[in-house]
Amino acid sequence: MKDYPKDLRIIFKQQPLPFHKQARPAAMASLAANAQGKFWEYHDVLFQNMKALQPADLEKYAKDVGLNMKKFKKYMADGTGEEQIKRDQALAAKIGARGTPTSFVNGYMVRGAQPVAAFKKIIDRELAKAKAPKAKK
Repeated sequence: MKDYPKDLRIIFKQQPLPFHKQARPAAMASLAANAQGKFWEYHDVLFQNMKALQPADLEKYAKDVGLNMKKFKKYMADGTGEEQIKRDQALAAKIGARGTPTSFVNGYMVRGAQPVAAFKKIIDRELAKAKAPKAKK
């Protein structure tokens, strides 16, 4: 985002994989954080603590990023984000995103975690294609 502030838009979708028992609660917790305007702060804490995603951990991270705990707990208990997760998973299935992370740059699928340099190369290539004059028919 720092290198491409006017050309890059990041959209995050939830894709908790079924074999990861804590992925769905973590996805729900990130949506609860999003409801309070702190998605990226919470996201970053989750990814720094990927091996500690038990309910008590998720609540601790919510406190750490300054969430309203009453609202957070209600969101989690009500399952408010469940429909969003289902929609995100349906979209993932439709577009062939079977694992995490899966990223798209102008429709070009990037599977798995990639170094920043690899993303920059893809972004530069896709920007060049998008900015190239269109051939007349």
